[in-house]
Amino acid sequence: MEKHFKKGEIVIRQGDTKDRFLYWITKGKLLVQKVVNGNIIDCGYLREGDIFGEISLIIGTERAATVMAAEDDVVVRQLDKKLFFTLIKEDPEIAWKVLTNLAIKTQMLDEIQGQISDPKMLRKLLIGKE
Repeated sequence: MEKHFKKGEIVIRQGDTKDRFLYWITKGKLLVQKVVNGNIIDCGYLREGDIFGEISLIIGTERAATVMAAEDDVVVRQLDKKLFFTLIKEDPEIAWKVLTNLAIKTQMLDEIQGQISDPKMLRKLLIGKE
């Protein structure tokens, strides 16, 4: 299903557990925000061709961030599991995009784990000083 969004409209909201879709951006730019300790952090942008929401689609976890339109006339394809499987058969590129996203997220988590395994770094992250 194709969905259209205007600037500021939310596609997914952090913490939502009911939305079980994968999204594929076909037009425009989206802003990713995350609330951490009550502070809103801008995490970056997603653009045409990017996908997001794969973890919630696959294992049903809550949304890790809020994603909203960063400009007018953003278009995304909303895919449930059935449509996702159909698209994989028709165009394996989407499966490659999902695998690439998951590999990047795994690599990022490995890097973070390496940083916090250093006692000095962990102390700095937890209490703000060495």
